[in-house]
Amino acid sequence: MGPEGAGAYRRGRLPLLSRDGRVVTVLWLAMLLMGVTFAMLQPVWSRVDEAQHFHYIQYLYENRALPVEGETFISPEVVAVSREAGQWGWYPAGTTSEPTRLDPAEWTAVPQELDSHDREQWVRRNLWHFNYEAMQPPLYYAVNVPLYAALPGDTMVKLYGMRLLAVLLASLMVPIAYLTAREAFPDSRLVTLGAPVVVLLTQGYALNMSQVTNDALATPLAAAAILALLRMVRRGYSTRRSLIAGVLIGAAMLTKMTAVFLLPVALLALLLPLAYGREAIKRALVNGALIIAPVAAIAAPWILRNISVYGDATGAAAAQPLMSSFFASPLRDMESLRINELLPTFWFGEPIFPFPFWQVAWVPLLTAMVMALVGMAFYFAHSYRLHVREIRISVVFLTLTFVLGVGINLLMPFASGIGGVPGRYLYPLLPTAAFLLLFGIDRLLRRERARFLAEAFLVWMIVWESFNLLAYIQVR
Repeated sequence: MGPEGAGAYRRGRLPLLSRDGRVVTVLWLAMLLMGVTFAMLQPVWSRVDEAQHFHYIQYLYENRALPVEGETFISPEVVAVSREAGQWGWYPAGTTSEPTRLDPAEWTAVPQELDSHDREQWVRRNLWHFNYEAMQPPLYYAVNVPLYAALPGDTMVKLYGMRLLAVLLASLMVPIAYLTAREAFPDSRLVTLGAPVVVLLTQGYALNMSQVTNDALATPLAAAAILALLRMVRRGYSTRRSLIAGVLIGAAMLTKMTAVFLLPVALLALLLPLAYGREAIKRALVNGALIIAPVAAIAAPWILRNISVYGDATGAAAAQPLMSSFFASPLRDMESLRINELLPTFWFGEPIFPFPFWQVAWVPLLTAMVMALVGMAFYFAHSYRLHVREIRISVVFLTLTFVLGVGINLLMPFASGIGGVPGRYLYPLLPTAAFLLLFGIDRLLRRERARFLAEAFLVWMIVWESFNLLAYIQVR
């Protein structure tokens, strides 16, 4: 075990009665409160695919089978709520007229004889009545089935009940962020306690994770997997750590396939200790097998089912003809990646710019990100001049994890043929991003000045988000 691993077990714990434990508990309760507020306030179906996610759970409960992409339609109950709310697809309530064909008996699959132009037009008119989320892996929906069954029969009661479960799951990112920062850099309380504060202040996260969405489970599972791999990097290989990482990766992938970026991150976690001379190749191979085994056991049945039903491992072949009518392949149109929306939707959520005063927040956010980038560059350059081994292995791991996570998410639309990478796809990296943001500022300004800047940033963000929340409540 390397020097960074000494005493790591003791540092990695979070006793609730300790000073840090009490702070993190307060932050977790604040995240719960904000999430519950958004769960109660945001419009029905949320405009981010909530109707389809809700129907997936309903279909799984009622049919004891998985929906099929391009064939399974939404239910009359979902249509009834859409009619009452006046909200269809991604359009704001009241901005589009009610569809003419509301009788499921009149709905059909996409006609095969249409050419590409006519098919695109047909899909644009009729996509709303498909459950286009049917290609998603089933774990999140299976977790919700017992709650769906236990709640009273009213659709709205079930919707809000499952929103509250999503809030509870998503709130786990607060302790995960703390543990990640503490594992990577326990020297600074600004970094360790600041990381969960950044998670709390990422208002878009609380908004988007207070809906019925599989992101609410995939995000903390993937973030926990990164934490497990970080511990393996710092403390050394072990059977227990490898198996835990493998189970978490497999569970994240069985919740949302965008978590596939965790596989190269796991490879990184195996290679870095070799590069630092802390482990032997034989142990790396053994622990690599221990990670892959639970991933394969968890994901293989789902992948085999997709190959049987769709002819490919992910169901992309069935989703592409539907979703590409709205989000074309970046090979055809690079604008479909929506890179210009990546940072705004990461910080402020979807639909795009839901908060009235989001522009004001760009001043401290961009300042903090630029300072963090400069601080990280300074840290790497300074440590490299001393000796390459002076660069903390934990910082290298989280930096490369962030680069891999962003890069792979940007590349996936090229493989699937469905463009669009909203900021919420990067939420599994939120604890990593929070750590890098604060660590970079800490390295640039050092201790007292960094603490003062962080406190000023905190005050600014609390004031801004309070006004934002009040304005959001008012328009609702």
